[in-house]
Amino acid sequence: MKNYIILTIIILLININGFSQSSSNKPFKDFTNHSKSPAFNEEMILTVKNDTIAGYAFIANGEKAKETILLLHGLPGNDNQFDIAQSIRRTGRNVIHFNYRGSWGSQGDFLYSNSLEDVNLIIAYLSKPENAKRLRINTAAFVVIGRSYGGGIALIQGSKNEQIKKVIAISSMNAGFRFHSTQNLSELSLWKDYLNKQIMLNVNPNAFLQEILDHKEKFNVVTYKNLLKNKKVLLIESRKNNHHWIQLLENINIKMIESDHNFISNRIELTTTIIEWLNNN
Repeated sequence: MKNYIILTIIILLININGFSQSSSNKPFKDFTNHSKSPAFNEEMILTVKNDTIAGYAFIANGEKAKETILLLHGLPGNDNQFDIAQSIRRTGRNVIHFNYRGSWGSQGDFLYSNSLEDVNLIIAYLSKPENAKRLRINTAAFVVIGRSYGGGIALIQGSKNEQIKKVIAISSMNAGFRFHSTQNLSELSLWKDYLNKQIMLNVNPNAFLQEILDHKEKFNVVTYKNLLKNKKVLLIESRKNNHHWIQLLENINIKMIESDHNFISNRIELTTTIIEWLNNN
């Protein structure tokens, strides 16, 4: 009986020690909160051109100014990528999510030109000294990460804005290239039907699509290939349907992950790819 009790105690000690070691090696470990400058979230309501843009800030621990990521959602934006935002924050970076004008409660018209401009408007707001200080933002180190519709926005505006140093585009929609052979709206009935169903968008389908048709070169990522060469760019693709325009770009990193358009079954691989690239660039 005495030997049995001793053996039981030894097994318990081994198990407790093993649990302690495995707990300390968690792959996703939260930073210890700084007592004077802990991580926090902040709702953002920005007034721009008599409209308002709704946003949400994930601010990382620590007082110093940080690299800050703008997260650009797709069309219409059901998948907000908050799992990626939380993981990036754990690396000591800030993440700002916002809804383009005309989407998900943000006022104004949902237009491709407005979505592009909104990126600059958000960066201008975050760069104001009082906002940069409160949100601990390094105004010379912005990153844009966009998926699908947001991927095209990220590549175009990321190429032009000097404060944006890195661009990550996921399953990008290159609007200008996609509709390069379309001549008139009558060919886009399926797109109009889709947009008409999106009650979370303040969108006139004819106006939205006609603007793209009228400005195909302006809204084509390839138009900005020379500017993109001067930026650090990562394209993450799930299939090869973007190959025709991607092969026209230069000096970019491409990562293929076999998955669906939303990477539903590959979230950890997608997030790990993003964070490792950010750390190495």
